[in-house]
Amino acid sequence: MQQLNYIGTRHVEWRDVPAPALPGETGALVRPLVVSTCDMDGAVIQGAVPLKGPVPLGHEGVGEVLETGSQVTRVKPGDRVIMPWKIACGSCLHCGRGHTAMCISVDREAAYGWAPTAPEWGGFLQDTVPVPWADTMLTPLPTGLDPLKASGLGDNIPDGYRAIAPHIKERPGADVLVCGGAAPGSIGLFAVGFAKTLGAGRVVYADHDPSRLAIAQRYGAEIWELGTTWLDGIRQRFDITVDASARPDTIAELLRMTGRAGVCTSTSAAVYIGGDVPVPMFHMYRNAISLHTGWVHTHTVMPEPMALIQSGAFDPMPVTSRVVSWDDAADALVEPFTKLIIARET
Repeated sequence: MQQLNYIGTRHVEWRDVPAPALPGETGALVRPLVVSTCDMDGAVIQGAVPLKGPVPLGHEGVGEVLETGSQVTRVKPGDRVIMPWKIACGSCLHCGRGHTAMCISVDREAAYGWAPTAPEWGGFLQDTVPVPWADTMLTPLPTGLDPLKASGLGDNIPDGYRAIAPHIKERPGADVLVCGGAAPGSIGLFAVGFAKTLGAGRVVYADHDPSRLAIAQRYGAEIWELGTTWLDGIRQRFDITVDASARPDTIAELLRMTGRAGVCTSTSAAVYIGGDVPVPMFHMYRNAISLHTGWVHTHTVMPEPMALIQSGAFDPMPVTSRVVSWDDAADALVEPFTKLIIARET
């Protein structure tokens, strides 16, 4: 079968690989129909994150079930399903707590389209995807929900949602600051959109990129155009802050801009690759500030943003740069994007 691989900076190519077998009686085989990019995809392909190829690409999307094991009850062949990026069994201690990104039935890195586990699981930009524990992993696509809008529910949309939703519930009317800056930047923009949807007070988006600033403004946010100093010197305080900047210094700046009993969430995975990031612990202690980070527990978080999209309360499409065909995927991926959606003719 055909599988699209990252080879090196701005270099991707289709390769012939063996078709996967059905992964046991609780597993399924799925044909991807719509695949959207993760922010890490863009960072890796453009050379911002060091990764040695070849690596299969694609880890959020919508597909069609081709085959299921005898113990699968939630989905059947022909069903359209939302596919998450992280592998989770649904029954271990961590999955039982809702911490599905830390499933202990598999290696910690177990995921699609991710270098450490690429040989085992592959990516979604291939003809057939093996899915273990299908009743946990696969979410039936709700009737009437556009697959283009649902494709990001496998990773980045829940990531933006978790940075905002739980904290607004605890702090109704909270003021929110999201600091972007790292390309592609979809997660921070989804956070802005959810903040407005969920009734935040003041919502500010800070970035240096005109296209991302325009998207945030379209969602209704106040925008700050950042220069070389970034947030340094700004003395305003916010109840909720989100780091999507991939700049180590910005995390400390955001923590100092987080108000009393506030919360800061960092979604910038790339910022930690270079090592530890210092934070102002005494300031956090005396102001009771919480710092959250880590992989999103997609399976647990997904239902709430999915319901908001299905109801029309939240539209993820303003973040989308382009929708391209399966045949055009390789050419489109090497060009800069905020959110690229690749759709197969169905």
